[in-house]
Amino acid sequence: MKQLTKLNLKLIFLFLLSFSFNSLAKSTDKDAPLHIEADQLEMREKDNISIYKGHVKISKGSMKITGDEIIIKNKDGSLHKIHIMGKPATFYQLNDLNEVISAEGHLMDYKAKTGILELKEKALLVKNKNRFSSEHIIYNTLKDIVKAGNHKTSTEEETPRVKITIYPETKNNK
Repeated sequence: MKQLTKLNLKLIFLFLLSFSFNSLAKSTDKDAPLHIEADQLEMREKDNISIYKGHVKISKGSMKITGDEIIIKNKDGSLHKIHIMGKPATFYQLNDLNEVISAEGHLMDYKAKTGILELKEKALLVKNKNRFSSEHIIYNTLKDIVKAGNHKTSTEEETPRVKITIYPETKNNK
């Protein structure tokens, strides 16, 4: 009976940690065209790389990305990876429930095939009103999984911590 209670407590704890992360990214985004605006462009067709500089704006369906410099890599004729640098670089997307997911950081990498968004340096992820801040955040936009924390050993006395603010669900949202 004690094992069953421990298992129930673990399941309840896992549920509480992930209660707001149970929906997927907007399913229509993957088939939407990619739109880009920038002050400068360098295109390396042989390498399947394009480099955009200066007030760069990218949109693909509900997804919107901004940065000071963005490098886009294609593979087999389609979007493969986006590397974003900015102070801050930003990311915005809706999921299928039209909930807002936004993020910012000084460095971001977005992998189109897996939907993985990696945020580094002053990283912030907001889903609905729930906020996650850290020096390193990995967000799977397709599976709605958040991982946060500085995985490198710090020489500072105090290692930056993950900060989370989770708001209770309102009766209207249930």
